[in-house]
Amino acid sequence: MSGSPARLRRLHERWVFDRLRRGGSASRAELAKETGLSAPTVGKVVDALLGSGLVEEISPGGPSPDPGPAGGRPARPLRLNTTRLSLVTLQLGVRHTRLAALPIAGPEDEHWPLQFRTAGTRGGWLNHLRQAATRLNIHSPRVVMISTPGVVDERAGRVLLSPNLHWTERADLVADVSAIWSCPVGLVQEIRALALGHLEAEPRLEDFLLVDIGEGVGGAAVVDGKLYGGPLAISGEIGHTPVAGNDRLCGCGGVGCLETLISRSGLLEGWQGSQGASSRLSPAKAWTTMARAFQDKGVEPWLDERLHAAGSVIAGALNLLGLRKVVVTGAATELPACFVQRLAEWVERSAMWARFGQVHCQVAPRRRAMGLISAAIDRFVLPPQSWDARDDESTGPSTDVARREGNLAG
Repeated sequence: MSGSPARLRRLHERWVFDRLRRGGSASRAELAKETGLSAPTVGKVVDALLGSGLVEEISPGGPSPDPGPAGGRPARPLRLNTTRLSLVTLQLGVRHTRLAALPIAGPEDEHWPLQFRTAGTRGGWLNHLRQAATRLNIHSPRVVMISTPGVVDERAGRVLLSPNLHWTERADLVADVSAIWSCPVGLVQEIRALALGHLEAEPRLEDFLLVDIGEGVGGAAVVDGKLYGGPLAISGEIGHTPVAGNDRLCGCGGVGCLETLISRSGLLEGWQGSQGASSRLSPAKAWTTMARAFQDKGVEPWLDERLHAAGSVIAGALNLLGLRKVVVTGAATELPACFVQRLAEWVERSAMWARFGQVHCQVAPRRRAMGLISAAIDRFVLPPQSWDARDDESTGPSTDVARREGNLAG
């Protein structure tokens, strides 16, 4: 193994941190055994991680500790810090913006204690954000991570195209948010954040395509345990795949995009048109009434056509990437089981792998906050490979963001 002492130290910190991240609590002796590092090295690494607030010792009331050397005082197990609020996660959504201050261990369940309606201008949004920041129980976060929709250049920290939130295309969100919290700020495309969160929650599920149905329809692929990212900033935009015979205008400027059929608004439009339902119902009331209708009547022909189109598009992505697992999140989790069951049937009919084996389709909750924490760790807190963005073209932060990073890992 070669490299500078500082680089080796950080590499060892990452090994120990990842063991606690993926495997739960462990004693120093267990960490040495499982990472292959010497006991003195593990001791130094643990001291550094404790000092930076990334890990904490479990009190005697926690899991049974291992006995210390020669039957001495029992060793106190370690785990990722669950108590110190160190990160701010921010969901910039089409309708609402949500915020949370979280420990590095993250939440088991999604929880956003603060939210406000997303304004239609940069200035209006920033005003609301400043007010919300004063109510958030954290003053000096280590990192702020933002989930945002659209086509996002994560390395440059810019939104290139946002069909449902156009003002973000002209905003420098990284600079704007850095002015509120004096710390590094990173952007993550919202569907990619969801995929990272699902991988964090289920690390053994190393290969899958996540499809999220919400204000739009997006996809993100995890291959060999890593979030897939191509050479361009655009990936996973399955919602903007044109569907033959669909002449609906999409917010991206195109015609016939899949998301005009099976996004929340697309589904409501289709149901109201097929049933002659009143368009005067509030969106929330209309959605509840539609879900009840699905429960009572099952998948009607107008919906089956749309699910057929969606299944074909999803299967095309599976065929191209060589995947056989689909994780569906978002609005689909609010609908009766018949919705995803029929979607899964159409995916299986078009997926090549179904001719040789099984194609799996499951429903899962959104785990956006966990995804943002995962991105914060990998980009800013303890990057796994490179400490300079120029060394890692695929996952590192932009050079400008890296300059603002400072010494984040203690």
